[in-house]
Amino acid sequence: IITHTGLTDDFENEGQLMAESVAAWLDQEWMPQEVHMRMGQCAKGVLIQLLTDKNKETVEVADVMMGISDTLHGRWSEYNDDAFVNAWDIGNYCADYLVNRMGGEKCACSTEIV
Repeated sequence: IITHTGLTDDFENEGQLMAESVAAWLDQEWMPQEVHMRMGQCAKGVLIQLLTDKNKETVEVADVMMGISDTLHGRWSEYNDDAFVNAWDIGNYCADYLVNRMGGEKCACSTEIV
């Protein structure tokens, strides 16, 4: 669960930090590519949208993972030519990133957070 106290109240900055982490991870894993930042920016938009939903006090990490994965999947034609990963890889990384950012325990099978 992501509570509004689990991250700073600056959701724009939190989203940007996550977007930069996604790009850094993919750049390190594969090779530096502009598409990595674009995918991170898409994930950032989903995170901000979920965190600013006034009807929710908390957001489930699984909802963020699914939202990012579904959104990227729906727009995959924008990224497919240059990407070496898929939408679910990024959604899973973002879930791990958020758990790590909030001080949660890391799963041994998770990708190293950059």
